[in-house]
Amino acid sequence: MSSLFKRVVSRPLSHLAPYLNPRRKRYRYLRDAALVALFAFALLSYQQRNMISGEAPPLRGITTQGHPVTLEQGEVTLVYFWGTWCPICRVTSPMVNSVANEHRVISIAVASGSDNEINQFMAEHGYQFAVISDREALHQDWGASVFPAIYIIDRQGQIRFKTSGATSSWGMRLRLLLASW
Repeated sequence: MSSLFKRVVSRPLSHLAPYLNPRRKRYRYLRDAALVALFAFALLSYQQRNMISGEAPPLRGITTQGHPVTLEQGEVTLVYFWGTWCPICRVTSPMVNSVANEHRVISIAVASGSDNEINQFMAEHGYQFAVISDREALHQDWGASVFPAIYIIDRQGQIRFKTSGATSSWGMRLRLLLASW
């Protein structure tokens, strides 16, 4: 045997004791979880830096099905900016679809092709919510630069909640409920 191998094998494991202590291991996990949470918070804050707050800007359009849509005061509304090309939107859109059965949703497809292409995408995925094609760059008026971008508008026309990236249907429902108070 080589002398290096003998030294490593014969060396006691006492120098590893601090790392093997379950109490220290738990603190390391807590520290790592706190660092991941802090990083996620910083990333989400950075992504939402351009998203507007306060009074919701006017929102009018014609859906890809040819129906007029207007954001009006008096009704809690979820405004959803998304794209057919967006992988995170493919996770979020089914959740928006489930929320659309119970709440008003106005969705805006950004850089997603013609009305027929958007309608085909909607049919392929079974989405039932109405969608406006963003030909007039509505997303810029709202400061949506990361997709999906979701705004919850209260009855007074104020943006109560905003988020970007993936979210859950129960999270959207909770925010819609809080906006209705």
